[in-house]
Amino acid sequence: MASLARRTTTPATLFLLLVSFAVILGCAVGSGELLELAERPNGSTAFDGSITSWMVAHRAPALTTLARVLSTVGSLPVLIPVAGIVAAVLLTRRRFVLGWSLVAACGGAILLYTITKLLVDRPRPPASIWLVHVSHTSSFPSGHATQSLATFLALALVAAAFVSHFRWALRLPSLIVAAGIGWSRVYLGVHWSTDVLAGWLIGAAWFTIVAWLATRQRTV
Repeated sequence: MASLARRTTTPATLFLLLVSFAVILGCAVGSGELLELAERPNGSTAFDGSITSWMVAHRAPALTTLARVLSTVGSLPVLIPVAGIVAAVLLTRRRFVLGWSLVAACGGAILLYTITKLLVDRPRPPASIWLVHVSHTSSFPSGHATQSLATFLALALVAAAFVSHFRWALRLPSLIVAAGIGWSRVYLGVHWSTDVLAGWLIGAAWFTIVAWLATRQRTV
């Protein structure tokens, strides 16, 4: 893994990355279209409606504060500066593959869910249960779930390149925080549960591709 920090990116890798992006995007859009077959007029499914109803019925001040904090941690105003600063440091230290892998994981996840939202256009839960303000864009998939999982796992990959032991354990905090962020979006009433599940799957698939391609690079 340490040698990974000193590798470079090849045109073949970029081509595979673009092909993988197209495949994941196609699967995401296809899943959103299939989900419409089970949706009610408000965009929910029986599964979504039951979980959202339970969440709203069990709201508490402490949980609301936690959900707001987690939602902020998984937002673009937090993730983009963090990923950008880390990537800039890596690139200035000539850790090119690690730097561009972080950029690709974060930027690709954002692009994936943005395009999917435009094509699927699923309604959000009713505004009457929102605890935070959100734009009236498509609910599917959850952008927070997608970008947080991909970005935090990529940051764990970066950290693992500079340690010798227990590298696998670095992913555990990333998964826990990403899970909490996904939960927060349902708790706050701005996403259906299936939006979050889809976001996690998209983010995990994209990170897996980026990490796999990064490890295939030849040492300079």
